[in-house]
Amino acid sequence: MQDNDDKSAAVSPVFNGDKATDGTNREPKANDEVSSKSEETSPSKVIESLDIIAGVSEKRFGRSHSESSDEDEVSGEESDEEEEIPPLLKYTRLNKLPTNFFKRDSISACLFHEDFFAFGTHAGLLHLTLPDFTPIQTVKLHRSSILSIHSDGNYFATGSIDGTVAIGLIEDLSTVTSFDFKRPIQAVVLDSDYKSSATFVSGGMAGEVILSQRNWLGNRIDTVLAKGQGPIMGIFTVDDVILWMNDAGITFCSIHSRAHLLNVPFPTDDKEEARPALYRPHVHFPESDRIIVGWGDHVWMFKVSLKTNGEYGKNFGSILSSAASSLRAVPDKKVELEHYFRIRIHMAGIASFKDDQIMCLGFEVDDIENKLAAKIPELEIIDTVSGEEIYNDEVVSKNYQNLSLNDYHLGKHIGKTSPEYFFISASDCIHVQVFSLKDHFDWYVQRENYLKAWEVGKYAVSLNDRLAVGFQYVDQLITDKQWKNAASFTAAIISIVNNSEDKQVKNETLQKSQDVFLNIIENGEVDYVYDTIPTEPQLDKHLYDAILSFFLKELKLKEFFKCIQKWPLRVFSYQKFEEQLEERIEKHDELEGAYRDAIIHLFLVQKLYSKAIPHMIKRKDIRALSILLTHNLISQFADDILEILLIPYDDTLENLPNLPLDKLAVTFRIPIDLLVKNRHSLEVSKIVKKLESPKQLRVILFLYLKKLSVIDPDATAPLENDMISLYADYQRDQLLNFLKKRVNYDVERAIEFCSKRKGFHNELIYLWGKIGENKKALSLIIDGLNDPKLAIEFVKSWGDSELWEFMVGYSMDKPKFVKALLDSPDEFGKIYLEVIKAMPTEMHINGLQATLVNICRSNALNLQVSENVFKLIDDESKEYGIEYLKALTKGKVININDEL
Repeated sequence: MQDNDDKSAAVSPVFNGDKATDGTNREPKANDEVSSKSEETSPSKVIESLDIIAGVSEKRFGRSHSESSDEDEVSGEESDEEEEIPPLLKYTRLNKLPTNFFKRDSISACLFHEDFFAFGTHAGLLHLTLPDFTPIQTVKLHRSSILSIHSDGNYFATGSIDGTVAIGLIEDLSTVTSFDFKRPIQAVVLDSDYKSSATFVSGGMAGEVILSQRNWLGNRIDTVLAKGQGPIMGIFTVDDVILWMNDAGITFCSIHSRAHLLNVPFPTDDKEEARPALYRPHVHFPESDRIIVGWGDHVWMFKVSLKTNGEYGKNFGSILSSAASSLRAVPDKKVELEHYFRIRIHMAGIASFKDDQIMCLGFEVDDIENKLAAKIPELEIIDTVSGEEIYNDEVVSKNYQNLSLNDYHLGKHIGKTSPEYFFISASDCIHVQVFSLKDHFDWYVQRENYLKAWEVGKYAVSLNDRLAVGFQYVDQLITDKQWKNAASFTAAIISIVNNSEDKQVKNETLQKSQDVFLNIIENGEVDYVYDTIPTEPQLDKHLYDAILSFFLKELKLKEFFKCIQKWPLRVFSYQKFEEQLEERIEKHDELEGAYRDAIIHLFLVQKLYSKAIPHMIKRKDIRALSILLTHNLISQFADDILEILLIPYDDTLENLPNLPLDKLAVTFRIPIDLLVKNRHSLEVSKIVKKLESPKQLRVILFLYLKKLSVIDPDATAPLENDMISLYADYQRDQLLNFLKKRVNYDVERAIEFCSKRKGFHNELIYLWGKIGENKKALSLIIDGLNDPKLAIEFVKSWGDSELWEFMVGYSMDKPKFVKALLDSPDEFGKIYLEVIKAMPTEMHINGLQATLVNICRSNALNLQVSENVFKLIDDESKEYGIEYLKALTKGKVININDEL
């Protein structure tokens, strides 16, 4: 049998079979006419259920069939606990074939073409059907068993044990032509263009591969391509390569050149003589350039490589033309053996499955005397790369006890959605399909594995069916008291129907979901609901209220707060809970803070800032400052100014003055900005009054007035006298600068303040100078600061000669000042003279000699410069005088007319 539909691979996901969930084994029904397995065979491998043969199969993990049943019993309990895995295949017994197929006559050969199916029987009948088994026609072609069927799509050919080959047109079976070869025909192949060439190749027990063609007179002309190497067990073609199987093994020949491309001997067994003629070979073409051969328990994989030698004929006529040539043609093809492996079973059929996998039909042969003895047939999925078995089913066929290996057939047909396979024996026909997603869904539902059914149902069933299974899984979780999983899964169901356009489905789902959540809440498992119950779409308010009431009653305030943060106000009765929170706050217990946090959140969400601020002040919530600043609400809370100012501060008032001023400025920046911004609605005097006592608050008052004086100097003008003491206490180094910039303070009061404090010389000097008491200021510089440089600069800044004389006279008993006066620049020589005249004769001044030398040198230089300047001026004056005298001696032209 040749499979012409093997280029496509299955597209459904692969799942491995497993045993039934109830631990029972499926036995054939008595009224189903399904052959049951013998008692000594493990019933767990029997695959039957009415006319549906369900895939109760096992995935092999290196286990052989020879392992003892005792071991199976020991590991039975453990395997039952493992998660069930759906089978890979499903089986359905076909009843569309004529009943006489399996009663009076039986199938001996099959062909599964993409357009039709052909079945040959042991009585020599050929049945043609459509792929859905609708009969086309039945015709008697041979006197005995048909062993081979082939078609080019228009014509068919059958080979029989009676020695004849019958060829006819599929659309008209009355045109059948029979060819007698006198010996049983095991294989026949038509030319790809039989209509034009009338050529076919056959072979059988005569041991010859014969190419036959009718000449123009209608006579048959035979050409022997190979002979003398045992019966021909199979003949196949791919493109322009023909291959056959006999005792010599597998031989490939080029149709174009008639050259033998490759021969692979049938492997010999060390324990027994190899008998290739005992088994029927099976060939499969997964791709246009690849060939898989299954023969006995051997599998070969070949690759055919094309060579670009130009165009030439690819039909069997090419063999005849090359045979007539006196020269041997050069091989135009190359056939390579890519893989070879042996499998556990002897094959009765082979077909591509998916990706790098093949399906094999057969069973194990371990009886040397009766190699084809009856056994339960098996379907195996083999990895073609590794040769390992990855799946196995034993399929009980009717009357399997009386059937041998060559009584089974495996065919493949590409259906509308996925490949389908046909397991055919002399007594039975079973439809084999890959377990679809819908099959997986049903399989899981039957075993109450609703979670898996839910997952698969996304791609396999309608939304309604999937939702039904989803709620069955939820009921299962609730029964098992898996509250958390039940709540989470219910939320997942709701999210799926949220965007559904079917309002009825959505409403029914929401109602069922509400019942689930209510059930969980009533069982006291609220902790598993609050974090999963959805708010979009919204369920009944009483569900959300019930959760919040439970948490409030049980004092689970963390969960309560999390809920009101997460849920929009529309889903629960927030006003009712605001009232309850207010009542609890009034108790002033240890949970007061948590209650306030909750009610603050509710008020802020509603933008009820005026209600939220009092609670935020109590909680020292820094957000209150931003709200007051943004929404201009500070005037409503004038009585709480102090509390508002202290919101960012978490320590005691006693420690407030101990903090660095820069840190305090950062801490109180926002509340001070708030007061400054609202200076027109909050009287500055009232704020000052609040911050004057206790004294620890004065530092905040200082920061406030300092900021306010920059933004609005007029607002602090009446407070400048008080600010002097604040600067003196908290920012001493900036007091002088303040005194210089401000004009609204009382200078006399400022002088009195600075005079009473130690070290305020610079401020006093400025203040004395400001009121014209320059001599007092100078005396303070000389006596208090002992700073001659500052004294000299002070005098120069006023430009008062009397003050200068006072400084010279007042400092003559102070060598440091005398030295400084002599070292200071003297542009006119008066300073040096006055100082030297006034100096006490007995005063000791360090470095006086050097100073006098410098003075003399400076005077000499000044004198020299003066003389040079005088000389330049004198010379220029003389030049101008001479020019003037010359000008006087010159006459002047007068125009009389101009004068008139």
